[in-house]
Amino acid sequence: MRVGKLCRLALRFWMGLILVLGFSSHYYSPTRRRLVHSRILQTFNWLLMAINLMAFYAYYRYSRTYFLKAMFRRQRFVNQVTAFNVFQQLMMMVTNIALHLLFEREVCQTYNEVSRILEQELKLTEHSRFFSLAFLAKVHNFMHNMNFGLSAVVHWGLRPFNFWDLLANLYFVYNSLARDATQVVYVLLLLSLSEALRLNGQQEHSSYSGLMNLLRRQERLLSIGRRVHRRFAWLVTIALFYLVFFNTATIYLGYTMFIQKHDPVGLRGRGLKMLLTADSFLVILWDVLLLQIVCEKLLAEQNHICASPQNAASSRRTYRQWEMSVLRRAIRRASPENNVLGMFRMDMRCAFALISCSLSYGIIIIQIGYIPG
Repeated sequence: MRVGKLCRLALRFWMGLILVLGFSSHYYSPTRRRLVHSRILQTFNWLLMAINLMAFYAYYRYSRTYFLKAMFRRQRFVNQVTAFNVFQQLMMMVTNIALHLLFEREVCQTYNEVSRILEQELKLTEHSRFFSLAFLAKVHNFMHNMNFGLSAVVHWGLRPFNFWDLLANLYFVYNSLARDATQVVYVLLLLSLSEALRLNGQQEHSSYSGLMNLLRRQERLLSIGRRVHRRFAWLVTIALFYLVFFNTATIYLGYTMFIQKHDPVGLRGRGLKMLLTADSFLVILWDVLLLQIVCEKLLAEQNHICASPQNAASSRRTYRQWEMSVLRRAIRRASPENNVLGMFRMDMRCAFALISCSLSYGIIIIQIGYIPG
């Protein structure tokens, strides 16, 4: 299966990249077939986080002069949008670091537990096509970071692109990759849980003990899923609101770049700027839609486990059906725990609407910025 091989290659590439960039203190051990903690990686990780925090002050000072005077018709308004965007980046960075220090080891143990269930108990041989395609799409969005290209063409034709522009854009891309890397972890855990629930539901259980093992495994997987939602809830929520503002600012800047009266790059250059702006918006929109699709798939697997089992022992059919009804009521009582911050029950539609409505917010911002003085 070519898609499966490509998925494994993308997973290795992603795990190698997060180690090089210092986003993880764990590495995958092929001999143990699990994630293993490393003190060397932890020291390297803390060092890069400290450098990242110290570099923010220089980045903030640079951002105040990124757009020179008279570059835009409403220069003060553009500077306010830029300043707010920079402080939102600080909020995202601090949140990511805090959750990284508090929950990284627990999240890696959770991944090891789900992997052990898939490989040892459920005998996983090949992931489903949905798992492979969804993960490849997430890695594609992770690497398809148009921030650098978009930032470079913002002032193309308006002022020179110097060395400090290069450093500032690399810093911004680094923080964007750090944020997206954590979301890849979240999506990967959700996909693994969906695979485990699917395979568990397909297990044959001709005996009473087999049925009980299946039910206990289901309860354990549902409990893991609730823990995963709780650990990533705040990070995902803050990231969604950050992307709403980033999309809004992107739309506004794209519009202002396009209507510059004294733009020496000409119509073709302005068209390129608008193309990159639209590309950035669509990638962010597709990334949030992908999260909704993955969560919907996980919810469908959770609902499917309430279906009546096919039992070989007909003499115990009535008693087992009663047991399944008890389990169904227990799952329904536990379901509000999946409703983390109102977004994961799926109600992930509200997350998609949150991002897509930034288009209308961008139009409003354009109107505010260009009201005749």
